[in-house]
Amino acid sequence: MVGFGLSPEIARLSDVGKAFGGKLAIEGLGFHLGAGDILGLVGANGGGKTTTLRLLAGLIAPDIGDGEVLGAPLGRLPASARARLGYMAQASSLWPELTIAENLAFHARARGLGRGAVDAAVARYGLEPRAAAPAAALSGGWARRAHFACSVLHSPALLLLDEPTAGLDIVSRRDLWRWIGELAAAGTVIVVSTHDLAEVEQLPRLVYYHDGRATPPLTPAQLRARAGSASLEDAVAALAAR
Repeated sequence: MVGFGLSPEIARLSDVGKAFGGKLAIEGLGFHLGAGDILGLVGANGGGKTTTLRLLAGLIAPDIGDGEVLGAPLGRLPASARARLGYMAQASSLWPELTIAENLAFHARARGLGRGAVDAAVARYGLEPRAAAPAAALSGGWARRAHFACSVLHSPALLLLDEPTAGLDIVSRRDLWRWIGELAAAGTVIVVSTHDLAEVEQLPRLVYYHDGRATPPLTPAQLRARAGSASLEDAVAALAAR
C-alpha cells in the first residue's frame, strides 16, 4: 500500500477485493489518501474503476481486505460520513423536469444549505446562461457541468468522479479540471475515473486495473516504465495485452 497524502487521512484501503456472482471483480486494491490528494483510476471498461468508486462511497462492501473512509469502516458509512462525500456517477442525478437552479436548490436543501450556496454554485461553475432551463433540455455538456456543481455544492471532504469529462468540449474539460485543481488545493480528496489518457498524464498518481488486479498508486512515468513504453497510450495498450 502506498500513501502520498497529507494528514488527516481521508481514505485507507488495504488489499481490498470484491466479487460479483462468484467472480472476483477487484483484487489487491490498496492506498491511503490525505487532504488535497488526487488519484486517477485507469483501465478497460469493466476493469474495476466504478466498483472502486462504489466501495469508497459505501454503496457496496468489500469481500476481502479492509479499510476506512471518512473515519468509518469501508462499506459501512454512517450518515455523518456520507454528508462529507460527493459522488458524480456516469449517469446523471439531475431531475429532468427541474431547472438547473431548482436541481441545485434540491441538493442544497438535502444538505441543509441555503439559497446562498445555490447562487454561489451558479456563478462559480458558469451556469448562469442555463440556470432557468429544465435539465431535460440541456445538452450533454451543460448537464455534466450542472451534475458536477450538484456533486460539490456542499464542499465535500472526499469527491468521487466517474468519467466526469465524458461528452464535454475542450473548453468545458479545461474548466472542470481547473475546478478539480481548486478543490484539491482547498483540501478536498479527489478520486477520478477516466479513459482520457491526456487527462491521466496530468495526474499525480493513478491506479491501473488489468483483469481486476489493481496496481499500487503509480505516477504516469512509473506506469510507462513498467510497460517499457514511451507514451502512456502505448503503455496502457501494452499492459492490457499481457
